[in-house]
Amino acid sequence: MIRILIGLGTAIVLHLFLGWAWSIGGGIAAGMYCRRRAWLAGGVAVGLGWALFVAHAFIVAPEPTIRLLAIMGAMFGGLPGALIPVVTVLVGGLLGIAGGALGASMNPALAPLWNQLKSRFSQRSHSAIR
Repeated sequence: MIRILIGLGTAIVLHLFLGWAWSIGGGIAAGMYCRRRAWLAGGVAVGLGWALFVAHAFIVAPEPTIRLLAIMGAMFGGLPGALIPVVTVLVGGLLGIAGGALGASMNPALAPLWNQLKSRFSQRSHSAIR
């Protein structure tokens, strides 16, 4: 659960500050900490982040959001406006799946570096206490 929350937080921060394409970083973060089914953790983390953004749009400005969905549905060949948020969250989930798989593939390469850094930090903190 903590892995998904780390991925969710990372996805939201990257989405807000750098744009939607960078939210894949949340999937990478979630995938780096999972040993099994990292793709699922990444997909859930980023998909949930995008779902929160869609829900925020409905909470802050419900009528303009509904009008926008109707216009976008018409632009996509008469697609019902209610499917636009579903497709949006699905795209976020797919980005998260790709990020989770990438993060899991990076884990074996980064784990030894992380362990080495962690041991150096713990040695310094123990020597500073004495």
